[in-house]
Amino acid sequence: MSFLGFGADYEKAGSGISKNAPQKKPFFRFGEMYFGRFWKMLKLSMLTFLFCIPIVTIGPAIAGMTKVLRTYYLDKDAFLWHEFMKGFTQNLKKSIPVGLIDVIFGISLICAMNVYPAMGKAAEAAGGSGTIYTVLCVISVSFALTVLMMNFYAFPMIVATELNFKNIIRNSFFLTCIGLKRNIITLLIVLLTVGMISIFTLVSKLSLLLVPVWAIGFLGFVIIFNSYPLIQKYVIDPYYEEQGRDNPEYDYLKPLDAEEAVFIDKGGEEAPVEGKKSKKKNKGRTIS
Repeated sequence: MSFLGFGADYEKAGSGISKNAPQKKPFFRFGEMYFGRFWKMLKLSMLTFLFCIPIVTIGPAIAGMTKVLRTYYLDKDAFLWHEFMKGFTQNLKKSIPVGLIDVIFGISLICAMNVYPAMGKAAEAAGGSGTIYTVLCVISVSFALTVLMMNFYAFPMIVATELNFKNIIRNSFFLTCIGLKRNIITLLIVLLTVGMISIFTLVSKLSLLLVPVWAIGFLGFVIIFNSYPLIQKYVIDPYYEEQGRDNPEYDYLKPLDAEEAVFIDKGGEEAPVEGKKSKKKNKGRTIS
């Protein structure tokens, strides 16, 4: 038995990989998808950050990034700049309001987390109770987290469907409730990533560069990977079922017809072939 490939016979052909092989676990599928396009993810992260600098374009920039990430999730290749600009320009009408709502809720959350605790301490110092302000702070945080989780679905639906703004918001809330377990996992990954970068920043301010260079693209793909299956199941698939058509997003899973196929995939079916071993007296390999 070889160890880490040392001593393995690479002249011996294996049986290949069957296209009907069992699907990998989500963790391994995510790793394969993400690291398979790692450098593109970094470029996408920096591109999104640059387009987010004007506050009003935050929504369209996220829509552009989501357009690219959805393409990657569907295991398709695309020209990064072209796909990003396509998602950016074609979804301005719906993405700008969502982006501005996010900014408003973000500012409101920061204010709530600073004002309510201060008001509670002031009330206790005056001999009263600060419980009401604690409750208001908890409500504000809970509401903000709900809006954040709705974003997990809003932007993918903006770029993948032709739903109007009202239906996107309604479906986002519905899917947030349906996929609560999935959303909590996504939210934990987001909070852990933000926490990790915050800790690194205490050591070196240069760690903030992780946000535009890596974190935006990484978290964007985490969100797409966890949320898009629910959008397919409850929004996109039912639409095509009503139309009596197959969802084209699953075309990459279908085998090619005999007329369309350039070659026939025999992965997992071939018998191993013994390679020819070169004789010791020959310094080079024998080619036949």
